[in-house]
Amino acid sequence: MRKIIATGKGGAGKTTIVATLSRLLARQGFSVMVIDTDPSMNLAMSLGVPFSTVRTLAEDKKEIHEQFYEDDFDGEEEGHTHSSNINIDAFLEKYQVTAKDDVKVVVMGTISEGGGGCICSYISIVKRLIDYLALWSDQYDIVIVDSQAGSEILGRGLAVNYDHNLVIAESFPKSMEVARHVLKLARDLNIKRQLVVVNKIRDGKELELVADELCLNGERTYPVRYDEKVIEADRMGSLILDMAPDSPVLEDIRNIMNVITADYEKD
Repeated sequence: MRKIIATGKGGAGKTTIVATLSRLLARQGFSVMVIDTDPSMNLAMSLGVPFSTVRTLAEDKKEIHEQFYEDDFDGEEEGHTHSSNINIDAFLEKYQVTAKDDVKVVVMGTISEGGGGCICSYISIVKRLIDYLALWSDQYDIVIVDSQAGSEILGRGLAVNYDHNLVIAESFPKSMEVARHVLKLARDLNIKRQLVVVNKIRDGKELELVADELCLNGERTYPVRYDEKVIEADRMGSLILDMAPDSPVLEDIRNIMNVITADYEKD
C-alpha cells in the first residue's frame, strides 16, 4: 500500500489537488482512500459527499480508543501497543463513505467545543488506522492524507516512512516559508520522495522562483497551471474534473499522478 501525504499552507489548493488526484488515480484502476485530517473538513464536499452523511473519527474517540489500543491512551503513540482485536472491515464500514469514481473517504473531524484541547489524539488515531490498513487490509492500493494547513501534523510523526509528500505551494513568501519547514520535517521522518507542487502557475516563472527560494535538495517542482474554472467549480461544489475535463489543470495533475505511480506494482 502506497502512503502519500499532502501538506502546505492554507489556501494553496491542497484539498482541490488531493480530491482531483484521488479520482484520477481511481480512474486508472487504483483502489484509493483519502483521509481528511484538516479541521476545516472540506475534502468530502470537494469529492461530492454531503458532510451530513459523514461520521467523523472524532465523534467516537473513546470507542475507537478501546478498539485500537490495548493500554491507556493519552494521544501520544509511543509506549502504546496495537490491539489485535480490531475488525478493520467493520471499522471501515462505519467510518468510510464512497465518493465519485469509488474513492473512499474518511474524515478525522475536529474539536467539538471550546476548551476541548488539541487535535493531537485524533491525529494519533489516524496514524494507527493507517498502520492497521497497511498490516491487515488489502483493500487499498493508495492512501492519501489531506493534512491540516501548516506543518504541525508532521511534528506529530504521522507520515513516518511514507512514500510521498506532496508539498503544495504558491510563489508567495508565506506559502514558501511553510513549504520550507514542511520539507525539513518530512526529511526528518524519512519520507521517501517529496514533490513540490507549485499551484496556480500563470507564466512559468513561479517554478524557478520557488525552486531558488527553497534551495531544493533533490526535490523537483511540478506546475499546476491557473484556471479560473477551478474557482467556478468550487463555488458550485464541484471539481474541475467534472466542469471542464479539458482543463490544463488536469493535464498537470495527471503528470503528478504518473510520477507517483511510475514504479507502483500492484499485488
